[in-house]
Amino acid sequence: MRRVTNSAGAAVAVPSTNARPSIAHHALIVALFLVAFAGTCGLLHSRLPFPSVPDIAPRFRYFAEHKDEFDTIFIGSSRIRHGIIPQVFDEAAAKNGVPTHSFNLGYSGMWPPESYYYLRQVLALHPKKLRNVFIELMDYRLGQAEGEAPTMRSVYWHDVPHTGMALRLVAESPLSFNEKVGLFATHAHEFVQNMTNPGRGAEWLEQRYFPARKKVDTSWISRRGFDPEPATEWSEAAQEEYRRQIRVFEEASTHEHWRPGFAAALDDILGKVNQTRAKAILVIPPTVRPEEHFTACPRGAFFGFYFDSPSKYPRLYLPELHYDPGHLNEAGAREFTTQLAEHFTTAWMTW
Repeated sequence: MRRVTNSAGAAVAVPSTNARPSIAHHALIVALFLVAFAGTCGLLHSRLPFPSVPDIAPRFRYFAEHKDEFDTIFIGSSRIRHGIIPQVFDEAAAKNGVPTHSFNLGYSGMWPPESYYYLRQVLALHPKKLRNVFIELMDYRLGQAEGEAPTMRSVYWHDVPHTGMALRLVAESPLSFNEKVGLFATHAHEFVQNMTNPGRGAEWLEQRYFPARKKVDTSWISRRGFDPEPATEWSEAAQEEYRRQIRVFEEASTHEHWRPGFAAALDDILGKVNQTRAKAILVIPPTVRPEEHFTACPRGAFFGFYFDSPSKYPRLYLPELHYDPGHLNEAGAREFTTQLAEHFTTAWMTW
């Protein structure tokens, strides 16, 4: 305040025109800016097309263009990508009285939360004929990707729900406090990077007006997403190590329950599929990872086909049908796909 003399000669107090704004005033301005900035970023993010994630984006865009041709899709990691042959599945299913037309959307390293985000983007396309959604049942593999520098692949799925899922899974993990803090920071950074859309405008302009013309491998189109692994010669030492892994796997206890965060995320994605009138179907390909030795099938899944049993499915664990302990070669993929189709049609006919 300052004092001035009015027309009558009396001194009066008037507000000072050079008074500094209060801290609350500054805080309000900053808060309004952040809200406006976040809202603008969110609006832009919702309007931008699927990001140009190497290898994944071409498959998504191809499916988007042909979405109404397929009634069955497979979502998961490299074990789905290299393990399920759509043409073989369709032939076996039709032979058993359940005609299908399927597409393999699996890709290497795609597990939750990324696979759930990817599936939601596929469902958002509203495929008219979609009736069967096969989802690979696997938990989040903590720490296998977070230690690397951020890439478009690691960033693109970090929206609010899937970043929240990742943070909850980290919080529930047996990792140390310092490791958890590091992972929290990584996911938070990738969330901010994703939602602020750096470079997405230029990417959109390039896609729309200057599409890339470089040659890329599109052989997966004729195979409807399937990518075969070659047959390999296993040394005696490699075969013995594989047999040891099988023994350890069979001796390991099965998991009847999931961590609360993963169970909630799984129920949510199953519900999302069921809302589309498609059937959510869980599948576990042949595996020797003890942490993937599941037995329970959640209520939201119409069927669950678990091939994590060397004693029950001995052929699927033969070295000659494997590229490595975790992946089938093309001959193994044919065997696995045929057995999966037979289980599916049997369950369908008796459902």
